[in-house]
Amino acid sequence: MGKLIHGVCKLTGSTGKFVDSHLIPKALTRAGGLGSSLIQGGVGRRPVTRHSSWYDPELVTQEGETILAKLDDWAIRELRRTKLVWSGWGPTKTLTDVDLIPGTEWGNRFVESKHWRRLRLFFLSLLWRAAASTREEFSEVHLADEDRERLRKMIVEENPDPIDYFQIQLVQLSTLGFEHNHTPISGTKVISGVNGESDYEVPFYRFYFDGLIAHLDRRPIAEVQKRPMKELVLGYSERLCVATVSYRESSQRKMLERIWEEADKWTQNPRPPEK
Repeated sequence: MGKLIHGVCKLTGSTGKFVDSHLIPKALTRAGGLGSSLIQGGVGRRPVTRHSSWYDPELVTQEGETILAKLDDWAIRELRRTKLVWSGWGPTKTLTDVDLIPGTEWGNRFVESKHWRRLRLFFLSLLWRAAASTREEFSEVHLADEDRERLRKMIVEENPDPIDYFQIQLVQLSTLGFEHNHTPISGTKVISGVNGESDYEVPFYRFYFDGLIAHLDRRPIAEVQKRPMKELVLGYSERLCVATVSYRESSQRKMLERIWEEADKWTQNPRPPEK
């Protein structure tokens, strides 16, 4: 059966010709030292050759792609302007506006912007794309039908509310590291309780690109609202607290090294990467 070229746009509901749609903006997905093509790896997977970052040819029609592309183009400019991504640093190799925690390589940045709510929509669009796509690389993102539909409407209507719904926290790598791509994954983190409260777990989806990590909280809104995180949450106010960590101490580096180790196992096999 040939490639499906016409169908219903998953974003707008209109019928038309499908177009290639990047699941994470191409401008934010790069890989250092790999030349014109990308080598995609993963734990338990044979490395494969990619000539572009991930895209889905059966996700949206041109109408839907226009909405996503407009949001992506704006978000890329805003992320670079606020120096939240490596490609916005220029010649700088280390962020200088970080309040470091003494004796550690962790810290915080306080960044002002009037546009955090719109940037929240961008991250929600990434979540929707990952959940709506059938690409195997994005299979860790599972959303109920009602959540996919709610996100779809939020994107089309440009409505970031409520902020507690898949609330977003950002973690930034404060030093330059190896440029690479990473598909979204699911995880759970433990948050220390305050004022005598016990520690609690937060399930989340983790997105990474260009030195920036976004955690999208998967808990029900009612549970999220019990412990408001205020300035730590994207879109809560014009002042955003971004956690920072050096590339050397980051879990991102550790995950990348694990993938490299996995890829090394395949070098014993003389066959080239799959295409």
